[in-house]
Amino acid sequence: MNDMIKMLVLLSVVLSSPSVVWAKLVEYQFDVDYKTVNFTGKAVQAMTVGGTLPAPTIEATVGDTLRVTFHNKMDVETSVHWHGILLPNDQDGVPYLTAPPIAAGTSFTYEYPVIHHGTYWYRSHTGLQEQRGVYGALVFHPKEGEQVEADHEAVVVLSDWTDEDPNQVMHNLKKSDDYYALKKDSVQSWAKVIQQGSKAIKHRLDGALMRMGPMDISDVGYDTFLANGQKTFALPNIKAGETVRLRLINAGASSYFNVAYAGGPMTIVAADGVDVVPFDVVRQRMAIAETYDVIVTVPDHGAYEFRATSQDGTGYSSVIMGEGVLMAAPTMLKPEPMMMDHAMHNDLDHENHAGMKKMDHAAMGHSVEEAEAQATEMMEYELLRSPTPTHFNPANPKRTVQLALTGDMERYAWSFNNKVLSESSQIMIRRGETVQFVLENKTMMAHPIHLHGHFFRVLNGQGDSAPLKHTVNVPAMKTVTIEFLANEEKDWFFHCHNLYHMKSGMTRVVSYEATTQLDKAYLSNVYSDRHWFYFADLSVQSHFTGGEIRAENTCNAFNVEYDWNYEGDYEVEATYERSFNRFFELYIGGQFEREDGDVDNIAVVGAHYLLPLLIEMDLRLDNEGQGRLGFSSELQLTNRTSFEWDINTDHEYRLQLEYEINKLVSIVGSRDDQYDWGVGVEVKF
Repeated sequence: MNDMIKMLVLLSVVLSSPSVVWAKLVEYQFDVDYKTVNFTGKAVQAMTVGGTLPAPTIEATVGDTLRVTFHNKMDVETSVHWHGILLPNDQDGVPYLTAPPIAAGTSFTYEYPVIHHGTYWYRSHTGLQEQRGVYGALVFHPKEGEQVEADHEAVVVLSDWTDEDPNQVMHNLKKSDDYYALKKDSVQSWAKVIQQGSKAIKHRLDGALMRMGPMDISDVGYDTFLANGQKTFALPNIKAGETVRLRLINAGASSYFNVAYAGGPMTIVAADGVDVVPFDVVRQRMAIAETYDVIVTVPDHGAYEFRATSQDGTGYSSVIMGEGVLMAAPTMLKPEPMMMDHAMHNDLDHENHAGMKKMDHAAMGHSVEEAEAQATEMMEYELLRSPTPTHFNPANPKRTVQLALTGDMERYAWSFNNKVLSESSQIMIRRGETVQFVLENKTMMAHPIHLHGHFFRVLNGQGDSAPLKHTVNVPAMKTVTIEFLANEEKDWFFHCHNLYHMKSGMTRVVSYEATTQLDKAYLSNVYSDRHWFYFADLSVQSHFTGGEIRAENTCNAFNVEYDWNYEGDYEVEATYERSFNRFFELYIGGQFEREDGDVDNIAVVGAHYLLPLLIEMDLRLDNEGQGRLGFSSELQLTNRTSFEWDINTDHEYRLQLEYEINKLVSIVGSRDDQYDWGVGVEVKF
């Protein structure tokens, strides 16, 4: 009896103690379902969480346990990944890797302790559903207030929107690397280069000699850009002189955003959810999947615009704060990438986080006046500094992993070390190591690289105060080094956060040697680097008809090309092709020809190789021991006009001029050694 009394007394003391904090259970439930939306004047079926786009903001406080149940009302499977969150492996939400997908008509509950504060987001990791609307904000509050307080705070989820089915977008990108250039008014034609003068011509030729095509900043031509699901929205009840913490989230599928504020500089206080030593910027670039907390002040006399402009300059969204006459944020000049040499492109990609510098806008085709109006650019990450030391124990075992960021724009295949996920799936590490990834970008596009389940140090010159992030931008033709403590277990996704780059192969799994559970069979269920895409072209001209039928995935292709001249003469070439990198592929197949009544069928084996000046060489040998050497290339003359030539040592040639009416139909004229010349129409599927 005395023991029972003692236990009751002890329990009452514990319960009444102010130092005891009981974990709070924070619960949410959402339906994931289809919904018709209209952002551009066209009704489109989206995918939404909780009936809204973006999904509702989920909030909790450090020390809470978060429990969220998703009811999948769609007729396809889905999933939810908690971007940037440290959590148990089985809650990370990557289907077929850390947990099963949420099947159609079923529910799944995620539950994990909230152990760190900051601004994060959640999204589907299934297919291309993120592009269709399955994403939302996630805010974890500190127990004892933010390091920098503000009078108000607001979540701002930035995103890109296309009325096209995202699967059709991927098909279009696979069909043509510059498919959306005309829509974005970013066709990099020789007419534009020549108009800019000798320096621009030299830049283009220098790039071609290095076998690098014209630069571009983004792949997809979007129909609009959104902030919290709207083109423009106003924050209510913000008075002059008050401060606002904007929790900025770039939830774009493939868009970087440049953000600026009409009311003065923005004070960056957190990056990727982690506090940093505060510093001011005039303009900030946000890579895909990054988050930033910024503090802004609303001046007197007006309503002030915060504007997020897509980096390719094709559109923007706005947040308005304050009351009165609208004070617009600075207009971002549309970049002219074809006017930049590779070094300048690196500098422009190397922007928006730290020290201000002048840009050579004149070399980009902009006037000095325009340059003065937009003269501040930020260097990548240089001023991001942790308020506390972040270095790891020097006694830890060290592991360095060299990763080249590689790509083939012709096939739209993105990779690490020239291998896509299905070819090389795992990066093996051991618990307790300090792991350093050296990320060398060998492509002409920037890549936002994200590691699940860990924060890493970005080695930016800040020494022991290097910032912690979970997503890092790697500029074109630059190298960025990150390092992290291997303090987890099992398998974690590591990938480019451009959704279309990730789905086409720029992905790995970071696996702990002792506890990995990776089932490599999941690769074919999740990511499209093995998926096949199908294309067809049909040309009907006055002197012949011809075309091409093609099926390809990342490394393999089956191709049939045919010509027929209305008089019974024809030529058909059918091949299987195997690509090894963006410069080299081998093929085997057959050629079937009838000319002037004579039929000639031969087997062929050969290779395609990309030469300087972007000329493709074709070297082949047939079963009769005869060799043939050919050369071909395509020149973009104007926005809609291109010229293609093809010659070989059998004295065969074809010259073709094409005027693109739209992406489906073109007017063509050609001259051929066998069929003479004529004009007609080409249709592309």
